[in-house]
Amino acid sequence: MSQQALRSAPPPSTVDEVPTDLPAPVAAESYPPLTFLLEEVRAPGLVRADIDALIVGLGRPPAPDEPLRERADLLLGLLDRNNTVGDYTGSGGMKVRHAAKEALLALGYPYALELPPELLETKRANGKEPGLSAGDITLAVASLLYQSAGLVGVGFFLNYFRMPAATEVTMGIGAVLWLFTLLSLVGHHSRSRDLQVISSTVLWAAAVVWSLIALPTALLTNGLSLLTVPWHLAMWTAFSLRPESDTEEPLAPSTPGPTP
Repeated sequence: MSQQALRSAPPPSTVDEVPTDLPAPVAAESYPPLTFLLEEVRAPGLVRADIDALIVGLGRPPAPDEPLRERADLLLGLLDRNNTVGDYTGSGGMKVRHAAKEALLALGYPYALELPPELLETKRANGKEPGLSAGDITLAVASLLYQSAGLVGVGFFLNYFRMPAATEVTMGIGAVLWLFTLLSLVGHHSRSRDLQVISSTVLWAAAVVWSLIALPTALLTNGLSLLTVPWHLAMWTAFSLRPESDTEEPLAPSTPGPTP
Protein backbone atom coordinates (compact mmCIF):
# COMPACT_ATOMS: atom_id res chain seq x y z
CA MET A 1 0.00 0.00 0.00
CA SER A 2 1.40 3.42 -0.93
CA GLN A 3 2.09 6.22 1.48
CA GLN A 4 -0.48 8.33 -0.41
CA ALA A 5 -3.22 5.80 0.37
CA LEU A 6 -2.26 5.70 4.04
CA ARG A 7 -2.38 9.47 4.26
CA SER A 8 -5.85 9.63 2.68
CA ALA A 9 -7.47 7.09 5.03
CA PRO A 10 -9.17 8.59 8.11
CA PRO A 11 -7.81 7.68 11.52
CA PRO A 12 -9.38 4.45 12.82
CA SER A 13 -10.47 6.10 16.05
CA THR A 14 -12.81 8.50 14.22
CA VAL A 15 -14.52 6.02 11.91
CA ASP A 16 -16.47 3.97 14.40
CA GLU A 17 -16.63 6.56 17.16
CA VAL A 18 -20.16 6.97 18.50
CA PRO A 19 -20.91 9.94 20.76
CA THR A 20 -22.18 8.81 24.14
CA ASP A 21 -22.98 12.17 25.74
CA LEU A 22 -25.98 13.17 23.61
CA PRO A 23 -28.95 14.41 25.67
CA ALA A 24 -31.89 12.07 25.91
CA PRO A 25 -34.92 13.15 23.88
CA VAL A 26 -37.37 15.21 25.90
CA ALA A 27 -40.95 14.09 25.69
CA ALA A 28 -43.43 16.76 24.74
CA GLU A 29 -45.52 18.10 27.60
CA SER A 30 -48.87 16.37 27.77
CA TYR A 31 -52.02 17.13 29.68
CA PRO A 32 -54.66 14.75 31.04
CA PRO A 33 -57.47 14.15 28.55
CA LEU A 34 -60.86 15.67 29.21
CA THR A 35 -62.40 12.25 29.80
CA PHE A 36 -59.99 11.65 32.69
CA LEU A 37 -60.66 15.10 34.18
CA LEU A 38 -64.39 14.51 33.90
CA GLU A 39 -64.10 11.16 35.68
CA GLU A 40 -62.19 12.89 38.50
CA VAL A 41 -65.03 15.36 38.93
CA ARG A 42 -67.61 12.59 39.01
CA ALA A 43 -65.61 10.43 41.43
CA PRO A 44 -66.31 10.41 45.19
CA GLY A 45 -64.28 12.80 47.29
CA LEU A 46 -64.58 15.65 44.82
CA VAL A 47 -62.65 18.82 45.74
CA ARG A 48 -62.61 22.28 44.19
CA ALA A 49 -59.23 21.64 42.61
CA ASP A 50 -60.78 18.88 40.46
CA ILE A 51 -63.33 21.38 39.10
CA ASP A 52 -60.60 23.93 38.44
CA ALA A 53 -58.58 21.33 36.56
CA LEU A 54 -61.59 20.46 34.37
CA ILE A 55 -62.26 24.13 33.60
CA VAL A 56 -58.61 24.67 32.69
CA GLY A 57 -58.68 21.55 30.52
CA LEU A 58 -61.76 22.82 28.70
CA GLY A 59 -59.89 26.00 27.89
CA ARG A 60 -56.99 24.17 26.24
CA PRO A 61 -57.06 23.52 22.48
CA PRO A 62 -57.60 19.90 21.39
CA ALA A 63 -54.60 17.64 21.13
CA PRO A 64 -53.42 16.88 17.56
CA ASP A 65 -54.60 13.26 17.81
CA GLU A 66 -57.87 14.03 19.64
CA PRO A 67 -61.01 13.35 17.57
CA LEU A 68 -62.97 16.60 17.40
CA ARG A 69 -66.24 14.70 17.17
CA GLU A 70 -65.64 13.04 20.54
CA ARG A 71 -64.64 16.36 22.11
CA ALA A 72 -67.76 18.06 20.77
CA ASP A 73 -69.98 15.27 22.14
CA LEU A 74 -68.35 15.60 25.56
CA LEU A 75 -68.92 19.37 25.54
CA LEU A 76 -72.54 18.98 24.48
CA GLY A 77 -73.03 16.56 27.36
CA LEU A 78 -71.74 19.19 29.81
CA LEU A 79 -74.11 21.74 28.29
CA ASP A 80 -77.11 19.53 28.99
CA ARG A 81 -79.34 21.11 31.64
CA ASN A 82 -79.75 17.76 33.37
CA ASN A 83 -76.00 17.31 33.77
CA THR A 84 -75.20 18.50 37.29
CA VAL A 85 -71.48 18.67 36.51
CA GLY A 86 -72.20 21.70 34.35
CA ASP A 87 -73.43 23.58 37.42
CA TYR A 88 -70.21 23.08 39.39
CA THR A 89 -68.36 26.35 39.95
CA GLY A 90 -64.58 26.75 40.02
CA SER A 91 -62.65 28.85 42.47
CA GLY A 92 -62.56 31.73 39.98
CA GLY A 93 -66.36 31.92 39.75
CA MET A 94 -66.74 30.29 36.32
CA LYS A 95 -69.09 27.34 35.92
CA VAL A 96 -68.18 24.20 34.04
CA ARG A 97 -71.13 24.75 31.72
CA HIS A 98 -69.88 28.21 30.75
CA ALA A 99 -66.38 26.87 30.08
CA ALA A 100 -67.86 24.07 27.94
CA LYS A 101 -69.88 26.59 25.95
CA GLU A 102 -66.79 28.65 25.15
CA ALA A 103 -64.82 25.50 24.30
CA LEU A 104 -67.51 24.36 21.85
CA LEU A 105 -67.56 27.76 20.15
CA ALA A 106 -63.75 27.64 19.92
CA LEU A 107 -64.00 24.42 17.87
CA GLY A 108 -65.54 26.45 15.07
CA TYR A 109 -67.51 25.12 12.13
CA PRO A 110 -69.34 22.77 12.10
CA TYR A 111 -69.31 21.90 15.81
CA ALA A 112 -70.13 25.41 17.05
CA LEU A 113 -73.39 25.21 15.09
CA GLU A 114 -74.51 22.41 17.42
CA LEU A 115 -74.69 24.78 20.39
CA PRO A 116 -78.28 24.68 21.71
CA PRO A 117 -80.21 27.75 20.51
CA GLU A 118 -81.23 28.72 24.04
CA LEU A 119 -77.56 29.11 24.96
CA LEU A 120 -76.84 31.55 22.16
CA GLU A 121 -78.42 34.29 24.25
CA THR A 122 -75.57 35.82 26.20
CA LYS A 123 -77.47 38.47 28.14
CA ARG A 124 -77.32 37.97 31.87
CA ALA A 125 -80.26 37.75 34.24
CA ASN A 126 -79.56 41.30 35.48
CA GLY A 127 -79.66 42.67 31.92
CA LYS A 128 -75.91 43.23 31.67
CA GLU A 129 -73.94 41.83 28.78
CA PRO A 130 -70.94 39.69 29.79
CA GLY A 131 -67.64 41.49 29.67
CA LEU A 132 -66.93 45.20 29.47
CA SER A 133 -67.50 47.63 26.64
CA ALA A 134 -65.13 50.41 25.63
CA GLY A 135 -67.57 52.85 27.21
CA ASP A 136 -67.36 51.07 30.58
CA ILE A 137 -63.56 51.22 30.56
CA THR A 138 -63.51 54.87 29.45
CA LEU A 139 -65.99 55.77 32.18
CA ALA A 140 -63.93 53.97 34.82
CA VAL A 141 -60.72 55.78 33.84
CA ALA A 142 -62.42 59.20 33.62
CA SER A 143 -64.10 58.62 36.98
CA LEU A 144 -60.78 57.67 38.58
CA LEU A 145 -59.09 60.82 37.28
CA TYR A 146 -61.95 63.06 38.40
CA GLN A 147 -62.19 61.43 41.82
CA SER A 148 -58.43 61.77 42.24
CA ALA A 149 -58.72 65.48 41.50
CA GLY A 150 -61.59 65.70 43.98
CA LEU A 151 -59.48 64.03 46.64
CA VAL A 152 -56.74 66.58 46.05
CA GLY A 153 -59.31 69.31 46.70
CA VAL A 154 -60.47 67.56 49.85
CA GLY A 155 -56.85 67.30 50.98
CA PHE A 156 -56.31 71.06 50.56
CA PHE A 157 -59.56 71.72 52.44
CA LEU A 158 -58.51 69.51 55.36
CA ASN A 159 -55.02 71.01 55.41
CA TYR A 160 -56.56 74.48 55.56
CA PHE A 161 -58.25 73.46 58.81
CA ARG A 162 -54.99 71.86 59.97
CA MET A 163 -56.39 68.33 60.06
CA PRO A 164 -53.63 65.87 61.04
CA ALA A 165 -52.38 63.53 58.30
CA ALA A 166 -54.84 65.01 55.79
CA THR A 167 -52.55 64.40 52.82
CA GLU A 168 -51.79 60.82 53.83
CA VAL A 169 -55.47 60.01 54.31
CA THR A 170 -56.59 61.40 50.95
CA MET A 171 -53.70 59.71 49.14
CA GLY A 172 -54.57 56.41 50.83
CA ILE A 173 -58.22 56.71 49.79
CA GLY A 174 -57.13 57.49 46.24
CA ALA A 175 -54.87 54.43 46.16
CA VAL A 176 -57.76 52.25 47.35
CA LEU A 177 -60.03 53.61 44.61
CA TRP A 178 -57.43 52.95 41.90
CA LEU A 179 -56.67 49.48 43.25
CA PHE A 180 -60.25 48.22 43.42
CA THR A 181 -61.31 49.82 40.15
CA LEU A 182 -58.45 48.03 38.40
CA LEU A 183 -59.34 44.80 40.23
CA SER A 184 -62.91 45.18 39.00
CA LEU A 185 -61.71 45.57 35.41
CA VAL A 186 -59.50 42.50 35.81
CA GLY A 187 -62.38 40.56 37.35
CA HIS A 188 -64.66 41.32 34.41
CA HIS A 189 -61.94 40.48 31.90
CA SER A 190 -61.10 37.16 33.59
CA ARG A 191 -64.76 36.39 34.43
CA SER A 192 -63.83 36.14 38.13
CA ARG A 193 -67.02 36.79 40.05
CA ASP A 194 -65.15 36.93 43.37
CA LEU A 195 -63.09 39.90 42.22
CA GLN A 196 -66.18 41.55 40.78
CA VAL A 197 -68.15 41.28 44.03
CA ILE A 198 -65.31 42.47 46.30
CA SER A 199 -64.45 45.42 44.04
CA SER A 200 -68.09 46.39 43.59
CA THR A 201 -68.52 46.72 47.36
CA VAL A 202 -65.68 49.25 47.56
CA LEU A 203 -66.92 51.19 44.51
CA TRP A 204 -70.43 51.53 45.95
CA ALA A 205 -68.95 52.59 49.29
CA ALA A 206 -67.00 55.35 47.49
CA ALA A 207 -70.20 56.52 45.78
CA VAL A 208 -71.96 56.72 49.15
CA VAL A 209 -69.10 58.70 50.72
CA TRP A 210 -69.07 61.20 47.86
CA SER A 211 -72.85 61.57 48.18
CA LEU A 212 -72.52 62.32 51.89
CA ILE A 213 -70.04 65.05 50.99
CA ALA A 214 -72.09 66.53 48.14
CA LEU A 215 -75.47 66.77 49.85
CA PRO A 216 -74.54 68.76 52.99
CA THR A 217 -72.18 71.08 51.10
CA ALA A 218 -74.92 71.79 48.55
CA LEU A 219 -76.59 74.00 51.19
CA LEU A 220 -73.43 76.10 51.48
CA THR A 221 -72.67 76.33 47.77
CA ASN A 222 -76.19 76.89 46.40
CA GLY A 223 -76.19 73.41 44.89
CA LEU A 224 -72.85 73.83 43.11
CA SER A 225 -71.33 70.86 44.93
CA LEU A 226 -73.94 68.59 43.35
CA LEU A 227 -72.24 69.28 40.03
CA THR A 228 -68.61 69.43 41.10
CA VAL A 229 -68.38 66.63 43.68
CA PRO A 230 -67.91 63.33 41.74
CA TRP A 231 -70.72 61.44 43.49
CA HIS A 232 -72.51 60.98 40.17
CA LEU A 233 -69.44 59.59 38.39
CA ALA A 234 -68.65 57.28 41.31
CA MET A 235 -72.22 55.97 41.36
CA TRP A 236 -72.36 55.46 37.61
CA THR A 237 -69.02 53.66 37.66
CA ALA A 238 -70.17 51.35 40.45
CA PHE A 239 -73.33 50.58 38.46
CA SER A 240 -71.41 50.03 35.22
CA LEU A 241 -68.90 47.68 36.88
CA ARG A 242 -71.50 45.78 38.88
CA PRO A 243 -70.94 42.00 39.12
CA GLU A 244 -72.30 39.79 36.39
CA SER A 245 -75.12 37.47 37.30
CA ASP A 246 -73.99 34.07 38.54
CA THR A 247 -76.21 32.23 36.06
CA GLU A 248 -77.48 32.87 32.57
CA GLU A 249 -81.18 33.33 32.01
CA PRO A 250 -81.79 30.25 29.81
CA LEU A 251 -80.13 27.86 32.24
CA ALA A 252 -81.89 25.94 34.96
CA PRO A 253 -81.26 27.04 38.57
CA SER A 254 -77.97 25.81 39.89
CA THR A 255 -77.82 22.88 42.23
CA PRO A 256 -75.50 23.14 45.20
CA GLY A 257 -71.95 22.38 44.19
CA PRO A 258 -69.53 20.20 46.09
CA THR A 259 -67.90 21.47 49.23
CA PRO A 260 -64.12 21.56 48.95
